[in-house]
Amino acid sequence: MTKRGYTRETIRGAPSEWDVSRPLSSYLRLFGRLVSHPLQFFEVLPKLGDVRAPALFLAFSGLPAAVAWFFAGGIREAAAALLLPLPLSLALGALYHLGTLGGRFGYLMTWRTLAYPLGYLAVLSAVPGLRWVLGVLFGAGLIPAGLRIVQEVPLRRILYAALPTTAILLLAAARVLL
Repeated sequence: MTKRGYTRETIRGAPSEWDVSRPLSSYLRLFGRLVSHPLQFFEVLPKLGDVRAPALFLAFSGLPAAVAWFFAGGIREAAAALLLPLPLSLALGALYHLGTLGGRFGYLMTWRTLAYPLGYLAVLSAVPGLRWVLGVLFGAGLIPAGLRIVQEVPLRRILYAALPTTAILLLAAARVLL
């Protein structure tokens, strides 16, 4: 009997990851866990180099994000919400990884830690007043806290990369959205 998790035959994630065989229920379950117990979410995040579950999660989360952004902003914003989460996560992962250099794991774990909150932020940021508050909470609060747990590095080191990255991202978003 094999354990639930990654095998060669399946891309089903561990219990703390998005499960491609049950996409909607797994999406909602992970959202509940991330909102109710964010630090515990990162403690049980598998330390695997496999990128399939987080990448597919970002692709899946682009669908509700596109619908939300279509009603909030129009077709251009919906297309961006559908297509940008995965490439944006890779670029942001590189910037956040600067704060975790010398951590226990490499870039892939930094990216995996960033992928799940970013997928939910893509949907929730469609709410006009909430997008700026959530951008700061996710970029300067949740992601650094998760990286501190996953990479096992001091929080102040991560904040040196997280605060400028969040500021740049919010300035770019303000320029596009306003």
